[in-house]
Amino acid sequence: MFGIGKPSGSNEQKEQQIEQQKLAARQLLQSMHDTDPVTAAQIAERIKIFLQNDKLLDFQIRQKITKRMRELECEANMRTADRLLHEAAALMNVSELRERGQKLAESRRYFANVCKLGGDDVWRNAYRRLCETIMMSGGVAFDQPSRAKPTDLAPKAPNRAKT
Repeated sequence: MFGIGKPSGSNEQKEQQIEQQKLAARQLLQSMHDTDPVTAAQIAERIKIFLQNDKLLDFQIRQKITKRMRELECEANMRTADRLLHEAAALMNVSELRERGQKLAESRRYFANVCKLGGDDVWRNAYRRLCETIMMSGGVAFDQPSRAKPTDLAPKAPNRAKT
């Protein structure tokens, strides 16, 4: 009546803009599903910029979007680290030790990202156990004597069971 109330059209328009922003955020989050970590990090940066520039969305909605973004980025890193770890486990021969080491190192990089993004403790412990198992197994067949198994210089005992 005296300019106190707002016209009803502006409120509806604002609600419509908020819904459009929510839809845009949902589409960005959906594009993060089943992607590699590099793409997930790029999309996460786009979402961060989107949230910084957006003034319409509520703080709670922004917080939910950020939380889901971190979860999806963490899942992408977990998938890649797990895949590389299993590929390294398949390389057990002595001739494949260098390649196995490279896969383990790359897997550890993604594992560090998972830890930084707040990965699950159960998954992190399972990763560490599997990584230790891979590092301790395979590639230990040596043809030459070592300090642990020196050459046997004693003459062989004759087989007396056949006489």
